[in-house]
Amino acid sequence: MPITTLFRIILIAGLLTAIIGVVAGMTLVDTLPTILQEYLTQVENEEMSDNTAVTTLILLIASTIGLWKFKNWARIIYIVITIVLLPLYPAMGPIVMNPWEAMFGDIALILEGVLIAMMFFSPIHKEFKTKS
Repeated sequence: MPITTLFRIILIAGLLTAIIGVVAGMTLVDTLPTILQEYLTQVENEEMSDNTAVTTLILLIASTIGLWKFKNWARIIYIVITIVLLPLYPAMGPIVMNPWEAMFGDIALILEGVLIAMMFFSPIHKEFKTKS
């Protein structure tokens, strides 16, 4: 299997697992204990602003399309988003997830790490330089 195909499979698998994790988080809230459901309802209004979420989503979509086409700018945007969002995790406070959401979220993060490693440390990094 060509490495470009493997890269694209990992890219799509990461997206699918992240989406499945979000869907599991939204649909399986009822499986959490009542006190955790109440907590989630309380902090729902305190999450990041709509403008920030929409901007991040647009940048993620653009970088994903760019990564599919092996554009160097997409690689840079993907890394910048990761670097900017990573320090925000401790500032978010307690995070409540059902087990399915956590599992799919963890798989998506692992695949993101694989993508980043492939973008810079595997032969595929040459694709980003020739397609810019």
